[in-house]
Amino acid sequence: MGKILTSCCCLLLLSSFVYAGECKDDFEDGNAAGWTEVSGDWEVQEGDYVQLGGGMNVMGVPRTIIQSPWEFSDGTIEVTIAFDKRSDGTELPTILYRMIDDDNGYAFRVGSDTLEMGRFQNGQYSNIRGDAFPIDIGKPCRIKLEIQGMFTKAYYNDVVKIRVGDLEETFKKGKVGLAVFDANRPIYFDDVIINGAEVFPFPPLSQKVDPGGKLASVWGEIKTL
Repeated sequence: MGKILTSCCCLLLLSSFVYAGECKDDFEDGNAAGWTEVSGDWEVQEGDYVQLGGGMNVMGVPRTIIQSPWEFSDGTIEVTIAFDKRSDGTELPTILYRMIDDDNGYAFRVGSDTLEMGRFQNGQYSNIRGDAFPIDIGKPCRIKLEIQGMFTKAYYNDVVKIRVGDLEETFKKGKVGLAVFDANRPIYFDDVIINGAEVFPFPPLSQKVDPGGKLASVWGEIKTL
């Protein structure tokens, strides 16, 4: 009876590892396999995923969506963002999340003087809230979003800067993506890390899958019971 109970506990533990995890892409493989370019010109350059710019209007916001087998609901999204050295700061690099399709979901925008969250609906953006916050566009920045239910908390270089909510919780689950509003100069994205209840690594993203990790060790314990 004890062995059966132990087996059940291990199976429950195993399922928790299967359905909670992390997905990364650092673009060091030199390509953007696993991402679909919805609009605009994108290219991997020296380990960065680059939106090449071009001054597209709102209806033509350059964006790309990760084609994962899972959908993101709650969890964290981290992205390193860098402006081009020729930029005057007018570009708005954006993290997309809970995208139910290519044109609808949430958007967190990083401007040279503001951080803001809004809805991306039918290819157009509407603001929910924005806070004034000047950034140094001459240096890469690390943006981390903590998303739980209707709330999104944003960190800028590990410091909390804004917490905003959508009372309607318009979008509950969907894909993760990147975008650039007012794309006049290139914007550089790197080290995308996504954590969530149903997230897991998958090819062909440039990430290492460790066969000797927790999942393998737990399975080994089960087999020895």
